[in-house]
Amino acid sequence: MSRSQRFHLSAAQAILLSFALMILVGALLLTLPMASQNGRSIGFLDALFTAVSAGCVTGLVVVNTMQHWTLFGQLVILLLIQFGGIGFITVVTGAVTLFRRRIGLRQRLVVQAMFAQNDLAGMGKLTLSVMKYTAAIEGVGALFMTAGFLQADRGYDVGEALWYGIFHAVSAFCNAGFDIVGLNSLEVFRTDPLLNWTIMCLIVLGGLGFTVLHELSHFLTTRKPRKRALRRLSLQAKLVLLSSGLLLIGGAVLFAALEWNRPSLAGLSAPQKWLASAFESVTLRTAGFATTAQDQLGDLSKLAASAFMFIGGSPAGTAGGIKTISVALLVGSAWAAMRGQNGLVLFGRRIPQAALNKALAITCTMMAIVVCATLALHFTEVGNAFHPKALDLLFETTSAAGTVGLTTGMTPYLSAAGKGIIALCMFIGRLSPLTLAVALATRQTSPSAQLDYPEEDLILG
Repeated sequence: MSRSQRFHLSAAQAILLSFALMILVGALLLTLPMASQNGRSIGFLDALFTAVSAGCVTGLVVVNTMQHWTLFGQLVILLLIQFGGIGFITVVTGAVTLFRRRIGLRQRLVVQAMFAQNDLAGMGKLTLSVMKYTAAIEGVGALFMTAGFLQADRGYDVGEALWYGIFHAVSAFCNAGFDIVGLNSLEVFRTDPLLNWTIMCLIVLGGLGFTVLHELSHFLTTRKPRKRALRRLSLQAKLVLLSSGLLLIGGAVLFAALEWNRPSLAGLSAPQKWLASAFESVTLRTAGFATTAQDQLGDLSKLAASAFMFIGGSPAGTAGGIKTISVALLVGSAWAAMRGQNGLVLFGRRIPQAALNKALAITCTMMAIVVCATLALHFTEVGNAFHPKALDLLFETTSAAGTVGLTTGMTPYLSAAGKGIIALCMFIGRLSPLTLAVALATRQTSPSAQLDYPEEDLILG
């Protein structure tokens, strides 16, 4: 075996290594005294936790981003969010393509794995499209956010409002949830329609996935009749739009029903309660911003929130979780089985069994991560000053594994072991479903996968 073959990295390994190196560099920069407002190093563990949270676009923090970090530290966090959201490899590949250079097979394989594409063709154009959509959406979002901060009557000058607008537009589109305007996320702006709706739109667009964004842009700009163009949307786009819409509307209605007369929505008018409920539903799609104090939620709301965070956003985007497509396939498969149908058919298309197997594998893997992490925290956080309950532990681990960033308040109180567990959940949550899908696809081509075995039925139910 030659040396080049011995050290050849697979696409999944290249993605994992790029994220790990990006996080390590970010952590080292955040340990510098110039990154902290008190002029002292925060220490490697807390810097690493922050870098993992930013690079994995989660939003869980052990120190307040506004109070602790200098402009330099906030800029490092912003770059980690941006590169973590669309992928460092995507940026490098896009830059190579921009200078009209061809990308090699390895780069194409990595980009294909990064965005879960089925075809190697057009990977260079895909990376350029990702960068184009990111710049356009974040740019427009930053303008609206800047206008929102200027009219918020909180004494911001133009420079501050512009910086806040850029930071929060990137953080929202990348579904990161980092903020630099308050001690309790965006609670001070919970009744501001412009800021709330701008952030919600950015979160949703980032969570739809770049392939769906590309189809939607063609749908909105086509000259063909809308009905004909709508029928030409891919199955992927139809499932993403349908499942995302149902989850967003259903989440808002459920949250409003559970919290309408509880302290979390106290003092708000009916329209403001609906706005807060809509924002909660959207942010649970792995965004991490909060206009409602999560520690004031009832137990049922925390449980429902954990379920929504576990699902997350859609594939090939900036969101985490098991993804809407996995849920759509599992729900559709269960419904088909209850109706006695042979196989799953959605929108006139038969779904391959391999896709159902991947959805099941991703779901079970993420469930195992959440359960194991929750049990581990139960033992490591025995003396935690926050005194977390079982639902707080489940909420925290689901938020980390789903790269959401919401917390009931226990993150700053985590022990060293607890920080390590949550950081590992964030890292695995950002990469595991993607790398698992790639690994499964590789195994399907192995010779053993072609073997046929005798069939035997089982008693179920």
